[in-house]
Amino acid sequence: MTSNPFDRAALTLGAVGVVSPVVALSTSSNNNFVLVRDASLVVLVILGACAVIGGATALRPLVLVAGAGYAVATVLQLVQFGRSTNWLNGNGSTFALLLGLAVGLLVVGLSSSTRPATTQADPASTERLVPLPAATATAGMARMTGVWLGNG
Repeated sequence: MTSNPFDRAALTLGAVGVVSPVVALSTSSNNNFVLVRDASLVVLVILGACAVIGGATALRPLVLVAGAGYAVATVLQLVQFGRSTNWLNGNGSTFALLLGLAVGLLVVGLSSSTRPATTQADPASTERLVPLPAATATAGMARMTGVWLGNG
């Protein structure tokens, strides 16, 4: 399992793509949250599997391929929605699911895989943080803000 958070995000988004048709098919026809049938079912599962493999093996190009595939399917669904030719046989909910997966996978695939270096204090350093007494801290705040809350 990978420890990179971007790879874990790709793995999770791919799993959503694979599992979402199962959730959509398990509900009754009156309670469909997302309309998934015919070609959209195949597209979701295949591209989701690509994203899962890309996330598990830390292959960003494979994650980008899955994200781009979802983006193409999203545009196709948008253009064909409400027409007699609807290759994915979906509606607005299918468009929303495809768009979310496309944007998520493209962002994860294009993000930097390196983390910024964290600096640690040198244990041999003579610089130490020493807590200040409350009176000193109050006087410092008074000088910074121009407000003095003392006796007079």
